[in-house]
Amino acid sequence: MAYSTLRVLECSRCCERYDADRTQGLCRCGAPLLARYDVEEAARSFSRERIAGRQATLWRYHELLPVRDPRHVVCLGEGMTPLLHLPRLGAATGSTGSW
Repeated sequence: MAYSTLRVLECSRCCERYDADRTQGLCRCGAPLLARYDVEEAARSFSRERIAGRQATLWRYHELLPVRDPRHVVCLGEGMTPLLHLPRLGAATGSTGSW
């Protein structure tokens, strides 16, 4: 099973396709490129149990991230960050809605 199921980059405007192994962000027409994945392949390797057994970082979802080789993963502890209720900040900024 592939580390990432990234297949191609596709223009969000004109649908032109680009090589996903080249670092690029814009199409020739100036529109952003979208990462397209083989979601059927990803689904074969995904399960709640498998994901839960992985390290609690963003990279637990590596099949749907645009890094094909795990040697190129850079992790700064991102992911799984809790949301904290900050009532004083909310009151100071006028954002006192409940959640």
